[in-house]
Amino acid sequence: VPSDQELTSSVSRGVTVNTDGLDRVRSLKLPNNEYVVLSVSLTDIETAKSQNIRYLFIFTLAMVLLGILISNYLFRRDNELNEVVNSLQKNQENMREFLGDASHELRTPLTVIKGYNELLSKGQITDLVDRVRAFSRVSTEIERMESLIHDLLLLAELGESKPTTFEEVDLSELVSAHANDFAFFNKERKLSLNIADALSVSGSREHLNRLIQNCLSNIVRHAPSSAPVAITLRSKGKKVNLIIEDGGPGLPESAYRSEIAAMNRFDPSRSRESGGSGLGMSIIAAIVQEHGGKLELRKSELGGLAVDVELPI
Repeated sequence: VPSDQELTSSVSRGVTVNTDGLDRVRSLKLPNNEYVVLSVSLTDIETAKSQNIRYLFIFTLAMVLLGILISNYLFRRDNELNEVVNSLQKNQENMREFLGDASHELRTPLTVIKGYNELLSKGQITDLVDRVRAFSRVSTEIERMESLIHDLLLLAELGESKPTTFEEVDLSELVSAHANDFAFFNKERKLSLNIADALSVSGSREHLNRLIQNCLSNIVRHAPSSAPVAITLRSKGKKVNLIIEDGGPGLPESAYRSEIAAMNRFDPSRSRESGGSGLGMSIIAAIVQEHGGKLELRKSELGGLAVDVELPI
């Protein structure tokens, strides 16, 4: 019940009265000191106010967290887009450099063939020995062009989006066959073999054949005939590990690395000195990528280059 003072005050303005709860009181004074009292409970209003404040706090906190999540998502997406753009730009640069190198490799034999053809057609080479030498040079350059075109076609095939038909390939048998051929045609080399039996992978037999062939051909071209060679095939967890290494001069230090790009050439001058296309390592990298594997070039314990390939079983 409001006190007399609270009743008097409530005539002119509303007064908050603390009874069993909080009430807002306004009164009208009647004759004989009687009052008509209007009272409204504030308890429910205060409770609702407290709940609304809590709800507002929770809503504000949720909006802040949502804003942070959206910002992080947009930030990551922006970073991913930047990485994709940078990767595309790098691939475009590699492709331009690659096409420039390939064009140069094609232009060189064409220049030689054109020059000798002009001399021979005009009868400017009359000596029989010189004519035989000229025809031999033309034939060599034609073979070089054929090799380069074949390598370019294989790279284009490996770069196609359509999947290659895979089969179960006995890699142990495949590596052993190439190792035996290599030993037969390179009897002067010291060959060390450590090939585990019955290791199979799912892949293209033709492309895996080319991978091993390119590794061994690079050794024949670039390592001295006295340089030792080691071929290792072993199981490594759920992967097959093939290591082909030699005791030759190896590669420049900057070329020893993992994550090899399929359109990367390490020493373009090599192809001009040895007659190769210079695309051997690009083909190896593309075949490893096609099979979901990993390629690493590192310094061999024999002193030269070690081509380290991991393929999933």
